[in-house]
Amino acid sequence: MEKTVPDNRQELESIHAEYERTKAAIGGAQAGVLADSTTVTSKNRELSVTVDGRGELTGIAFRTRSYRTMSPTELATLLVDTIRAARRESLGKVAAAFESVLPAGLPLLDIMSGPIDVDTMMSDAVAKIMRERQRS
Repeated sequence: MEKTVPDNRQELESIHAEYERTKAAIGGAQAGVLADSTTVTSKNRELSVTVDGRGELTGIAFRTRSYRTMSPTELATLLVDTIRAARRESLGKVAAAFESVLPAGLPLLDIMSGPIDVDTMMSDAVAKIMRERQRS
């Protein structure tokens, strides 16, 4: 049975309203992420690093003076490991913030941190949406 023009208009208005709600939710999540920061302390508690919501390094604090006696390699490893941990934690916060506003099952951490086949991901997402629409 073919839909009448008023039915199509209602469906379009519903889709547009859903789009606007999603757009606002994503904007809110993005603002929260950009305003956030993450601070991680090294395992040996000698160093703390802070990254912003995008994972960019914004601060380094030496909590003790032991860095003065570390070898360059040891200090470099401590810095790299702690910065990596802070970025990983920040990335987890970003994923959590967007999980509530994006389609369920979207592999956000994979998208943000590693190689992913976008064509396959999009095909799967479209197929899932079509299945959900057919059920309703």
